[in-house]
Amino acid sequence: LKGDWRVGADHFESLLLDYDVCSNWGNWVSAAGLTGGRVNRFNIVKQSKDYDKAGEYIKLWIPELRKVPTQYIHKPWEMPRSVQESSGCFIGQDYPNPVATSKAWETYNKGGKKSEKSKPYRGYYEKRSVRKEKKKSNFEMYG
Repeated sequence: LKGDWRVGADHFESLLLDYDVCSNWGNWVSAAGLTGGRVNRFNIVKQSKDYDKAGEYIKLWIPELRKVPTQYIHKPWEMPRSVQESSGCFIGQDYPNPVATSKAWETYNKGGKKSEKSKPYRGYYEKRSVRKEKKKSNFEMYG
């Protein structure tokens, strides 16, 4: 989304019920790619399916999605119109369209690319090309 990560961290700080300063700000720094080493990509669909398969937590905290079938609970914006009507949840009206989507969301649970069938996308690592130059430190890159 290319926004300042500190705005997101501050916003979350004001809204989280279980707020912890280290977890919140540390995770935002990491998600912004400022921790050095590997670049983490948070795959919200993967996390949702791994930790809330049936969507119970989602349905508890997002009442608009309570009647959405489990098949669509992790990506409600993919519900066909007929399912939106039967669940009483219209995307773009009762529940927002995603601000952005990721190709990684599409490949999760589909085995990844043909050459990587044994290594399905897990949402943790960004592929990098081999570098020949010396890697810059975070201080050199961000001051």
